[in-house]
Amino acid sequence: MKLILAIVSEVDKNKVNLALIENGVPATIIYSTGGFLNRGTVTFMIGAEDDKLDEVIDLIKKNVSERKEVSKSTLPPALQSLFFVSKQKIEQGGAVIFVLDIENFLKV
Repeated sequence: MKLILAIVSEVDKNKVNLALIENGVPATIIYSTGGFLNRGTVTFMIGAEDDKLDEVIDLIKKNVSERKEVSKSTLPPALQSLFFVSKQKIEQGGAVIFVLDIENFLKV
């Protein structure tokens, strides 16, 4: 058995969740914040049998989107006028997926 930890953008959360539900894949969602742009993310915790691993990962891949977003300055507005602040387009989206071996699984 495997534990899949899939970190997904808040933007893609509903689409991924719906795909998992429609395919009978139970998941626990943990809300978090992270990434370079400090945007909202969610972590899906999914227990999957070894033979279902590729199917679950494909479901996640098919339901996340990649997009470019403009980074915002972390300087206070008063200081932004004193320094040259360039805005950069950052690729966002997709998912970060960790797969862990599970020695024991109990549902009580």
